[in-house]
Amino acid sequence: MIPFKLNKLSILVGAVSGTFVLASSPIHAAQSDKVQQEMEAITVTGYRSNLARSKELKKNAIGSQDSILAEDIGEFPDANLAESLQRVPGVSISRDSGEGRQISLRGLGPNFTRTRLNGMEALFTSDSGIDQRGGASRSRDFDFSIFASELFNRVDVYKSYDASLDEGGIAGTVDLHTAKPFDNSEEGLQGAVSVKGIYNDRTEHSDPRFAGLLSNTWGNFGALVSVAYSEVDTIEEGYHVWSWKQASFGDDNVADSVDGDIKNRLVNATGNDRVFVSRANNIASWANTRKRTGITAAFQWQPSDAMSFDLDILYGKLSNDRIENQLSTAGTNAFTGDVTANQLLVDAAIEGDDLVYASFEGLDLRTESKVSFGETDFHQISLSGNFELTDKLYMTTMFGLSKSTFEQPINDKVFSESVDHAFSVDWRNAKYGQNTYDFDITDIDQWALMRTDVREDEISNEYNTYQVDFNYELNDVHSFKFGLQSKNYQSDGFERRDRVDWENDPNSPEAVFQLTSIPILHDYVIADNQATFERVVATGLISRELDASHNRPGTVYQIEEDTIGVYAQYVWNTEISNFPIRGNLGLRWYETEQTSSGEVNTGTGFEQIEFSKTYSDLLPSLNVVADISDNWLVRFGANRNISRPNLNQLKAAGQVGVADQFISAGNPNLERFVADSFETSFEFYGDSSSLAIAVFHKDMESFIVQQSVTLPYEQTGYPLEFLDFDPRVNAQSEFTVSQPINGDSTDVTGLEVAFQMDFDFLPEPFNYLGMLGNVTIADGETILFNEGERISVTPPGLSELSHNFTLYYETPHWGMRVSSSYRDEYITGEGSEQNIVAGYDETTFVDFKSFMNITEQVKITFEATNLTDEAIRQFLDHRTQSYSQSGRNFALGMSYKF
Repeated sequence: MIPFKLNKLSILVGAVSGTFVLASSPIHAAQSDKVQQEMEAITVTGYRSNLARSKELKKNAIGSQDSILAEDIGEFPDANLAESLQRVPGVSISRDSGEGRQISLRGLGPNFTRTRLNGMEALFTSDSGIDQRGGASRSRDFDFSIFASELFNRVDVYKSYDASLDEGGIAGTVDLHTAKPFDNSEEGLQGAVSVKGIYNDRTEHSDPRFAGLLSNTWGNFGALVSVAYSEVDTIEEGYHVWSWKQASFGDDNVADSVDGDIKNRLVNATGNDRVFVSRANNIASWANTRKRTGITAAFQWQPSDAMSFDLDILYGKLSNDRIENQLSTAGTNAFTGDVTANQLLVDAAIEGDDLVYASFEGLDLRTESKVSFGETDFHQISLSGNFELTDKLYMTTMFGLSKSTFEQPINDKVFSESVDHAFSVDWRNAKYGQNTYDFDITDIDQWALMRTDVREDEISNEYNTYQVDFNYELNDVHSFKFGLQSKNYQSDGFERRDRVDWENDPNSPEAVFQLTSIPILHDYVIADNQATFERVVATGLISRELDASHNRPGTVYQIEEDTIGVYAQYVWNTEISNFPIRGNLGLRWYETEQTSSGEVNTGTGFEQIEFSKTYSDLLPSLNVVADISDNWLVRFGANRNISRPNLNQLKAAGQVGVADQFISAGNPNLERFVADSFETSFEFYGDSSSLAIAVFHKDMESFIVQQSVTLPYEQTGYPLEFLDFDPRVNAQSEFTVSQPINGDSTDVTGLEVAFQMDFDFLPEPFNYLGMLGNVTIADGETILFNEGERISVTPPGLSELSHNFTLYYETPHWGMRVSSSYRDEYITGEGSEQNIVAGYDETTFVDFKSFMNITEQVKITFEATNLTDEAIRQFLDHRTQSYSQSGRNFALGMSYKF
């Protein structure tokens, strides 16, 4: 008989599809009963209950797993899913516009973690308002900023792989579960509603957040609907440069007032002896209005004791309405690299290889006024069925569709210029450049229209998945699982641009000027973006209605992957020498047919090209748990898994410069990442405490790096027809090819320590205290190439040290907690210009949350996030690329449940 009215804990061993039929087998049912009996002894509620239930899920799992559960109906622990996940040992997050956005797991970047929604793989992409953090995402990095946390009641993080999980997440798999009508043991009508007001001390503005859930059951049928909406205004204020570049200085561009030794080096140095200079030197501010809407619907039906069905529907919409203002040294006579125009350097200082102080005359300045609107829509529907075919054979089926579409139809920039000024930038004793100007930068009469740009982006990701899983119980302690999965993934996108330069154009329209409209380091004049654009569009020289003729080379791509996978897994739960031993041993085979196509700019026009390949692997896995006492266990895992390259790495789109004999493109022939992983842990579980110490190692083949190589054209894979118009080149001609390649192997080794303790042994009122935390230490090595030189660095996304700590105090009537999250510096990949790596500095974020139960149904909450107003600093090698702060957020809310 399939138990239908499942509470949250009986779901702990759900099928790989995210459904629950496998919990009905004697092996899994015994585990569920054990958890249930232990949980019945827990009388606390709220955050403590959340921790206790999560602890039991971790203890009873076979593989390495951490879970986060809702504190109550409609109450997930944090306002953002990524910020909840950062409390999990081994998880670190990146932030954008003041919110968590993507995760890194056990030292590997976001691309190595798969995310599933209700058991089905999904991919959601968005963009960042700050250019240095990347534009529209053409990767496999799941963006957690789309969904309000109130839509979910559970998140599972699988750090170890087993054959029943579909391949693709070397770091791990994150399962997001929305609420279902039979999640709770209580029957009948249930509901919850919460309202919050969120205040940001930098915007000095309050915004609404609303969530509601309604659920009802009618015997063997249940239905649930939840809705969440929020609107948040944020401002990031700071400083950034385009990059740091080794620059050349003309002799006439360096005055005799500059120290003789410094002048000699600036003018006469060549190659790598040249100094690095900061490009553009922007004081900047980014304002964003983020609107988030989410809707879920779940229906469960059990027509008989041997059959049940789940239908899950999920809709999400995220919009970002952004304004960006910048003042930079990027006018006509610019300080953006080589100093060879009309500007004159009159004073300078060098530290090491960096120009840390520069004072110019005759420099032209530029302001940028940018307005953009981006929106992502996400839809998913999945239908699963659970069937008891015999008293020993169970089947689970799942069919699902998901699609996310990112569109940015508006991305307008208006540049204004003020010419012939003295300017200085000072990096000495500062984390970002200190700019000084010789004129009133708020004087409108000093500025004139310089340039207008338009841009449009679109990215689509779509999954179609079908899978069937079987569980055959050999006897009371042994079972056999096997299954089949078919998955189709498609992604496509483009970027379009157009621009008009108005410098020295007598027919240029007059800009509508104003002072910066958002708080910034210094006020200055910008063009009113939309009012100026109306005048510019009226000239007929530029339009927001871009078409295929405006495609940016290398950005129009289509990728399709058809994957079929089968697996078999033996599961046991027995005793050896009076020690309970449980585990699984499995093997998964998959095959992927990949097609990558796109536009290639040959210099004479755009040509469509297509690459196809097929690859497959056998992926073994072993996970074993030995309960060496009532409180202690030992866990071991060994497996092989893969991760697929990012979309921008696989794209066929690019540029083929026949005359110059160069190719710049993606690489559709990239091999997937393959990793062998091993881990072991010692874990203690007491009545109100736990301790886990884990050691892990991942050995990864074919790590992808960017490199320039010289190849005969016939070996590049591009058609010979591209050469037809130039008789000087042929199939044997050597071309310089800049593209991602499979490089050396990479390894990551780490130690995780996690603990939790309730101080209930202390006398009142201290017995309501509790503490939890985790520390992860990781190390790894990979090879990057810089101008042909092999450089050893840590893998992108790896922080050598990260830790999270929470101190909480909770009574039945009120409670509070304060949390800190630390992440060591990490690199994101290759640096630009002559810099070796790009990355982020270490950060520490401190958050606070409190609640008071007015009645059994009514609760008041107060939250404060980023209490220290932590700065985010991006670097190129040791040099600052951007530095920004987003302010503190305060939220006051009230919830009602029935």
